[in-house]
Amino acid sequence: MNYLIRPWMPVITFISLSLAFFTPTGQPDRAIFLHTATAPASDGRQISREGISRTDTTRQLNDAPDFTLTQMNGESFTLSEHEGKVVVLNIWATWCGPCRKEIPDFVEIQEEMRDEDVLFVGVSLDEEGWEVVRPFARKYEVNYPLVVDDGSVFDGYGPFRGIPMTFVINKKGKLEYVAPGMVNKKTIKPILEKLARR
Repeated sequence: MNYLIRPWMPVITFISLSLAFFTPTGQPDRAIFLHTATAPASDGRQISREGISRTDTTRQLNDAPDFTLTQMNGESFTLSEHEGKVVVLNIWATWCGPCRKEIPDFVEIQEEMRDEDVLFVGVSLDEEGWEVVRPFARKYEVNYPLVVDDGSVFDGYGPFRGIPMTFVINKKGKLEYVAPGMVNKKTIKPILEKLARR
């Protein structure tokens, strides 16, 4: 599936980042998480530096589509087996510049919140698979599960307008937030802390 979107990724990623980091007032670096019609529906919440607001209180949270993929160590990762944890599902690729920028923040948060039942999971869309993902993971010292998509995540969560794309799944396995574009520690960690306490 990803071979269909990769040629357009530089353009799509630029547009996605422009939407995510520039508000109508022209203020830069203000990340906004939005539910989109092309992604599995959350309840329409928006996240910004200023906090959380629910824009549609009538929408029910949807179940996060389940999948099973092989991790770098050869073990299987099944999303539904991690119910009871807050899962951050990050769609990325080694050739994606914004992905490379946000991953160090994810590594830090995973280390800090491991004991609070927060789990990051990286789903790579790299066509070359582990050949490029494995050295990338070692270089960036990724401390959370990485898997390479075989089309099942794309089918369940896509189509994606661009990458990175991040989904936050609550402890009950429900999709809470969708984040198109790059996110940072300052924006996402307070959200994870709130969900971890719930």
